Amino acid sequence: MIEQRLQQRLRVLLVAPVAFILIVVAMAVTSAHQPGVQPREALFDAFQRMNPRPAAETSSLAVIDIDDQSLAEVGPWPWPRTTLAGLVAAAEKAGAASVVVTVPVEGADPLSPEVVTQFWQSVPGSDNAIREIAQLPTNNAALAAAAATAKTALSVGQMRSPSREAGSAWARADVAASPWLSLTATGNTGYLALPTAPLTDDIDAGLSETALISVASLMADPDGKVRRSSLLWSVGEQPAPLAALAGLILAEDGLDVTASGQRLRVEGPPPETLTVGDTTIALDRRSGVRLWLPADTNRQPLPAWRVLEGEPSWTQPLAGKVVFIGESVTPGAILSTARGEMTPTMVHVQLAEQLTLGHIPQRPNWAGLAEGLLALLLGAMTIGATLYAKRRVTTSLCVVFTVLLLAGAFFAFRQSQILLDPLPAIATLVGAPIAILVTVIGDMLLRDDAVRGQFHGALPRRTMIKLQTGSGNLLRGQRREVTVLSCALRLPQPVLDRFQSRPDDFVRYVASANDMLRKTILAHDGTVDYGEDGRLLGYWNVPESLENPIEKACGCALKMIDDVNAMSENVQAAALAGDLDENSTDLGAADGYLEIGLATAPCFAGPVGRGNRNRYSVIGDAVRLATALRQRAKVYGPAIITDDIVFDALRHHYAFLDLDVVRTGEADPVRTVYGLVGNPFLKASKAFRQLADTQRELVLSWRNSDLSATAVQLQRLRGIAGVPDAYIDLYDDRLRAAQVDKDHDAPREPAAVLVL
Repeated sequence: MIEQRLQQRLRVLLVAPVAFILIVVAMAVTSAHQPGVQPREALFDAFQRMNPRPAAETSSLAVIDIDDQSLAEVGPWPWPRTTLAGLVAAAEKAGAASVVVTVPVEGADPLSPEVVTQFWQSVPGSDNAIREIAQLPTNNAALAAAAATAKTALSVGQMRSPSREAGSAWARADVAASPWLSLTATGNTGYLALPTAPLTDDIDAGLSETALISVASLMADPDGKVRRSSLLWSVGEQPAPLAALAGLILAEDGLDVTASGQRLRVEGPPPETLTVGDTTIALDRRSGVRLWLPADTNRQPLPAWRVLEGEPSWTQPLAGKVVFIGESVTPGAILSTARGEMTPTMVHVQLAEQLTLGHIPQRPNWAGLAEGLLALLLGAMTIGATLYAKRRVTTSLCVVFTVLLLAGAFFAFRQSQILLDPLPAIATLVGAPIAILVTVIGDMLLRDDAVRGQFHGALPRRTMIKLQTGSGNLLRGQRREVTVLSCALRLPQPVLDRFQSRPDDFVRYVASANDMLRKTILAHDGTVDYGEDGRLLGYWNVPESLENPIEKACGCALKMIDDVNAMSENVQAAALAGDLDENSTDLGAADGYLEIGLATAPCFAGPVGRGNRNRYSVIGDAVRLATALRQRAKVYGPAIITDDIVFDALRHHYAFLDLDVVRTGEADPVRTVYGLVGNPFLKASKAFRQLADTQRELVLSWRNSDLSATAVQLQRLRGIAGVPDAYIDLYDDRLRAAQVDKDHDAPREPAAVLVL
């Protein structure tokens, strides 16, 4: 069958796979150098975990961490910048090669004298205090003084920035204003195009004059993981290095930059390579590099409070090192990376070590074109194999080439640190035959309505139109909140006895009633299903989401009661109940009644059969609870019994009666069930209000184990006309049993009935 269709409709079969291949190729080419593209980034993360970066034998980096213990010893965060100045001075005294403060320092220090002065200005009689505070040196001045005596870099910028925002804007940076940077470029104009740093405030002039301003921002991909960062930024139209690079620049006394001669922007040429000491670093299109972490990312930092104490045993490890000062106490001090969570300072340290070693994974400029071309060729090969080769051959080709592509990409990364994406080619290998198979199956099943036809008369008309036109994926399993209606048509026993010798009449009678009720469910946008013993089930909010599904279900239940009353008066329907001629009427059929249970809960829904035996159904607690409530309708009296969720949703719109307290499981909480008895006009009547108030007090007293109050309310209920005797007898029996237990000091049984 499949081979015949492939020969007869070859052009139709080629539409889906060719379109799929072209889409994959276009995405591979256009997104080749976009950051954060999935699942490519997840694959590169796996490559880096399988082949971690080699670690340095001896580290030239050290970390001073402002941790929780430091806060306990020194004081709460944020610390004044005079304390940061103390850390810088302690590192310089210990002989550090350079110091990098990764805590952002733009703007005024909130603990600085000039900020405190603004507070005192609003206090009457504080002129003397203002004058004394104004004479104190600023905290920024103290930090600048400490930075002036050592090779220090002070950081600015947000610690965490989404990659689609940070670095998306470019600005011109004047290289001549940066003595630490030398530029090599064809037709050197003295300018570079660099990403704009995400600053939160202005930078103090004293800090920028005495220290190298660096950027602490680490760009996060859309999934929240930090995988790359720009090494050079534009800060106030001047170049500024990343904090990880700043320490190396200070230790090596400068940085050499080569500008790109091929990629030009309006702002100028972007940087292409950096040279720090003897290490040359190739940059990507955003002037950055990819973070490649070693197998062991743990690095023992020095607590800040120990460094401030100045004990030689603690400060000695800082001698000759590039020292990074950071904090791990704020909510934003934890970043997600390919190898787990790390603080921003530790990420800068790992990146600095990576730059020192020169291990930079590269994504070549030609990668997108090569990956797209390979995907095109392999997709065409797979289409040919699917159409003309045996299924076993096609499957073998897909498996072999998939393994080879993955192994080849990993080998290229392991040997030369080149990152190539095999996923577009794998997608066409697997997707092309799947597209052909879907086309064939769709032609065989969906176009001929072999599947859709199973749901005629079970789904609402609006849903069936969508299903037949192919718009929307409606035949999939789903989980959502569903309102379930369970109903059963009952006949008095004498009427059932007369049907014993006429089974055909009884079946036709039930079929006629069910068909009428089925149409009512469909008219109220419900989905129809059949339960045990030929009973009907109605579902709302599946397979499509509905507005006010509970209200639609309640309206349907009330209409079904009217339908059964009308059917009982139908002469031909009543004639089926006895051995009468066509012009006679069996009055026993008029005593037929309907029992309905309504419940709402999250459930699973979808087709639960196969082929010609398919049907749409719901599986979950709402179905079981609705069935249990329906079974108790003959005890409580009202024909429609609902759970508390239905009651809470429509308590102000419909007339409800409190009926009983139940449990849906041994360990579940007590819930109240209600009887739906009519529309808002009935709710407004005086007789209904009297009945509803009495039953509410009865149920509440019983739920609170107040037997005397329960007896009083039950006696009042006896005097109200229309209350079913079965409901009165139910509470009479409960009170007698509870009184016996009380007289014998026996523990009372739970007040709630177990309905499931």
